[in-house]
Formats: sequence, structure tokens, C-alpha cells
Amino acid sequence: MNLLVAVGSILTATILLTADLLNTLIRIPSIALVDCIDALSGSGKATGRKKPPWAAQRFANEPVYVKGSIVKGELDVPATLARSAFALKPDDLIARTKRVLGAEFGTAEGCSAEDLLAADFQFVAPIVGPLSRTEFLRAFGSFKVKDAIPDAMDNAWFNVDPLEPNRVWWFSRVTATHTGPLMFGGSIIKGEGKQIRMPPQASSMLFDESGKVYTLTVGYTMDKRIGNTNGLGAVFGILKAIGKSLPFPEAQALYTPSLRFEGFERLGKAVENMGFDPNTRKKIPMQ
Repeated sequence: MNLLVAVGSILTATILLTADLLNTLIRIPSIALVDCIDALSGSGKATGRKKPPWAAQRFANEPVYVKGSIVKGELDVPATLARSAFALKPDDLIARTKRVLGAEFGTAEGCSAEDLLAADFQFVAPIVGPLSRTEFLRAFGSFKVKDAIPDAMDNAWFNVDPLEPNRVWWFSRVTATHTGPLMFGGSIIKGEGKQIRMPPQASSMLFDESGKVYTLTVGYTMDKRIGNTNGLGAVFGILKAIGKSLPFPEAQALYTPSLRFEGFERLGKAVENMGFDPNTRKKIPMQ
């Protein structure tokens, strides 16, 4: 038991939760006012809280499980994929995924985005999106990522989702050096030789029956401890690694705890330092 630490935790939790309450009292009427203006002017579409709906799942397989596995629910991947009624086979889907990546989503010279991306295409990242095909191509084409980090290595591997047989997942651990100009926000960020080490990321493409991509997901990182991007992926990760991160919390780190979360976390520590388990509310045995 440490009463001094407990008292400190309670005091700091009170400060944080009070600040959160004040923030909430400002936030609620602010959002209400913004919603009123949006209703009157038609503004706010495809922003923050008013994103267009995501594409619904189109194909699914019933799972087949490995018999006798010590892991409850371990999939028998080949057997599950064999149940697929989707027109394109796994090897073909993986080859198409690599073709889209190699063509830089249709922005590379001599390539056509319309041949690769469906008319109802959506780009969905953890913060950005959904973006339409036109919006995505305009944004991606403007970054000139290949010029900025010409030595980038994806360090990627590919799999077809056994439960969603029209979806290819690829996992990557991107490494690169910023040596060329990166176009972002209407300005040019000159290359200074800074290293970019991304955390492991999960990305995916979903294909329609004609073989075109209708959803692209990128930037979903899986271990924020790895790399030098504070857990961020995609373009936000690149900007963080080269010291040009954007001025809002979502572009600073994968996880930025709220005042409320930290306040409740400190209350839990106060309970611990008074000798009780905050989950069970039982006395912690003396060691």
C-alpha cells in the first residue's frame, strides 16, 4: 500500500477528468452548431463524422475447421477456400493484386486506372476515406511517393482471405530513405536522407467478379513499437518518420489517449496503491 501515490493519482485524475468535462461542455454545443450550419448550407459532406458508407461485404465462405486442433476455431484454410463460389481463384487474385500495385493503382506511365479499379471503388484507411476512385487517384498521384522514396522496399507477403474469398491481404514492413521531393499539401518536402521504418501493416484489395478492385484498405498497423513512425502507417507514417507530421493528434501517433481514459487509468492506479485489485475489488495479497 502506498497512500501518497494513491492521493497523487486521485488528484491528477480529478484534474484530467475536470478538463475532459470542460472539453465536453464546449464540444457538444460546437457540434450542434456545426450540424445546423451543415443542414442549412449543405456543407460537411464526406468529412469527419459524415463519411459515406463503406462497401458491404459481397462474398463469404463457411469456415471449415482443423479437426483435433488444440486451437479452438483454427481454420482449415485449403478446405475453406475450396468452398468458394467466387469466380476468380486465389492464385489469380494474388497475381492481380501484384499487378495493381506494380501499376501504382493505374497512375504509372502506360497504365489505366479504369482497367484496374472499379467505378464504385473506395479507398479506406484508418483515418482517411472512404475516397472515390477519382478522389483517390487525385490524392495518390499528387504525392509522387516513388520519386520521394525511390529505394522503398515493401517487404511484403500475400494471402487470400479464406472467409472472404474475393479479398487479398498483404502484410508489409516497409523500409525506405527519403531522398527525393515529396509533394504534400501544395508544398514540396525536399529529401534529406532520413530513414523510414514502418511498423508491420495489413492492407487489402477486394475484387469484383470482373477482376477489378472495388475496395482498397491500407495503413492498418499491427505493432506500434516497431519502426520510427509512432505506430502510424501509409502517408501519415512517412510524414512522421521524416519529421513533417501534420498538426492534429491522428497524425502524431497511432494511439493518443484521451483525458478521460488517462483519468480513469489513474483512478485504477489509486485503487491499486490502496491495496485493492481495481477489476475484482478484492484485496491484493501481500508479496
